[in-house]
Amino acid sequence: MPSSVHPRLNIYLGDPDLRAKIKIAAARAGVTLSDYCLESIRRRLTEEGILPETTPKERKLAAAQGLDKLRRKVGPIGTRVSDLIAEGRRR
Repeated sequence: MPSSVHPRLNIYLGDPDLRAKIKIAAARAGVTLSDYCLESIRRRLTEEGILPETTPKERKLAAAQGLDKLRRKVGPIGTRVSDLIAEGRRR
């Protein structure tokens, strides 16, 4: 019995270099190979009218989730206010 609850899809590539190029694109996007491919498939299905388009609210939520993920990955963005106040007091 498979340990994963997610359905799988195997893709056979005709070009041996294509997998490496997809891995590079996924790394640049900061996502896994599976997530990169899944997003590409979803985008194509949406363009063809098979999947419904996302609403503006869903796009905003996805953008916020992406920003949260980035903040967890790289740490806080900007300078803490307390550091700015301390620097101002020193001057």
